[in-house]
Amino acid sequence: MILNFLILSMVLIIPSPSSTSAQPNCTRVCAGGRHENQVPYPFGFSDGCEVHLNCSNAGEIRVGQYNVHNITRDHILINFPSKCDRQFNEIRQFNNRNFALTWRNGFLLSNCHWAFYECKVPTIRVGSHLNLQQCDTTGVDTTINCYSNNTPEQEEFINLNSLELPRCQYLVSSALFDVNGNSSHSESGPEFDQYLELGWWVRGECGCDRNAICRNVSYENQTIGYRCYCNQGYVGDGFIDGDGCRIQAQAPGGSNTKPPP
Repeated sequence: MILNFLILSMVLIIPSPSSTSAQPNCTRVCAGGRHENQVPYPFGFSDGCEVHLNCSNAGEIRVGQYNVHNITRDHILINFPSKCDRQFNEIRQFNNRNFALTWRNGFLLSNCHWAFYECKVPTIRVGSHLNLQQCDTTGVDTTINCYSNNTPEQEEFINLNSLELPRCQYLVSSALFDVNGNSSHSESGPEFDQYLELGWWVRGECGCDRNAICRNVSYENQTIGYRCYCNQGYVGDGFIDGDGCRIQAQAPGGSNTKPPP
């Protein structure tokens, strides 16, 4: 009888799983030098994290070798400085199991076998505007080719196969465009943005809070993961294993809530 009581007591005091223990092997703090940056769920810097990012020795958040400018509930914005001799195949690092390049990205490419949409810009002009010193204006190919997605309503992400068709050697610069084809960040023109936008997702079945909406993410017509969005009147990351959703405090004079996208 005493033995049975002890066993029952041991069972009762075992703690239930919590959001902090759901991913015990995930490091969400990037520290180094004078920097210490923390990222929200589902991002992190170790193999146990749902969306894996890199942490530099200086404490900078990165995707590959490029610094992260911002993280939102849909996107990762990357600093992408212009460079004339950057190999085109570097673009592959921005498509992996948890994120990919969105349709809003436009590119300037050089040494291509043929042009996109008859879009060409003299290399010397691009080099002077972007303050590039390594643009080769003496070679056979003295133009920069442009790429942008003409059908943004069909896909959230760029199909890299179509981007690779012209067989360009160099990836010079990037820009972000809105649904009307306008540059999203720069008043000087899209070629001056020098940002990349990645759409991210969590793999597996929906793990959203009961007060959140689960939105499937598709790539090339296949569901590859999901994102969570708190319902109107709630705030949080929307994930069961994250902060979930909590009632949003009403601002003085009215509601400050926004509906999910």
